[in-house]
Amino acid sequence: MDKTQTCIKRREVLTRGVSLAGASLLGIAISRRSNASDKSSKASLLYQNHPHDGQHCGACKYFSAGSDPNSGSCTLVEGTIDSNGWCMAFSPKA
Repeated sequence: MDKTQTCIKRREVLTRGVSLAGASLLGIAISRRSNASDKSSKASLLYQNHPHDGQHCGACKYFSAGSDPNSGSCTLVEGTIDSNGWCMAFSPKA
């Protein structure tokens, strides 16, 4: 096996490992909610006020727009949510 193939395979393994770790953290954060009224902190879901890889809260099924078109609320994350923000719980609207 040449060095290029080794680097690509190593990169694939690392990428999949990071994805799996993120999914595990998301599962833990969501499972810690004791009832529907409890929300996770922004920090626990790695919330940020800017999009991630083209994904943003305004296009997420958990986001509800407020009276200000640039902000709203989320069924999973506590506090005011920027429609341009993003977190690990992002799930596109159907």
